[in-house]
Amino acid sequence: MIKNLFLKILEKKGFISKWSLPNSKFNYDALYVLLFALQKKNYKIIQIGANDGITGDPINRFIKDFNKSITYMGFEPQILQFNQLKKNYQNFDNFYFINQCVGKEDKTKFYYLNKRYQDLCKKKNWRFTGGTNSLIKENLSSRLIKKNLNPEDYVESLQVEVLPLKKSIEKNYENIIENFIEIDLLQIDAEGYDDEVIYNSSIDFFKPKYINFEYKNLSKTKLENLIKFLNNNHYSCINWKTNDCLAVSLKSSHL
Repeated sequence: MIKNLFLKILEKKGFISKWSLPNSKFNYDALYVLLFALQKKNYKIIQIGANDGITGDPINRFIKDFNKSITYMGFEPQILQFNQLKKNYQNFDNFYFINQCVGKEDKTKFYYLNKRYQDLCKKKNWRFTGGTNSLIKENLSSRLIKKNLNPEDYVESLQVEVLPLKKSIEKNYENIIENFIEIDLLQIDAEGYDDEVIYNSSIDFFKPKYINFEYKNLSKTKLENLIKFLNNNHYSCINWKTNDCLAVSLKSSHL
């Protein structure tokens, strides 16, 4: 059904069926095409796990091209990446930023790769990114074990507050929550915590047309439960990338 939706939108907007191939004149990411096809004067986007807004970001290109037509809310719990996110988007109007973890309300540990690991990356010429840090310790541990490294040597933690999406926005910004009703995209990259983010994102309130999330770090059971939850909330889902799952609202007017 979702594949047919892609084709329907592409054909309607004049894109050819080979749009995703390297030799295609229209080599756009599917998220870009789907958002573009909505032809909105004011897009509404909430991004959770935004990092710096550039590194590995699937919506950066769309935001750069259409920033004047976007109302955006970006969440990033890591302070260095958060500050860089604000800097990268500092010249855009109607852009809001929250240094916060989104999920089930709690005070818990956020796990990150420490300086010792960063130094090791420099020594071995490995690419380092803070984008793999997570509320789920096993998400980091498994990556290190695959490199024959002891997680206890390279993983540290700090105490963070986790809040549901709606409560976090209301806490950090007064009187703007209404600007994010019926959003076009809820973009999530929470490194193994994506399911809890969605469960605590009040999707019945924000009514996102599209929910794009990273599923590769979810266990089979967690992914199955999340898909069932989304289906019960009138979303149809497809694993459209090696890492990403797209949920499309069946109640939205764009279908």
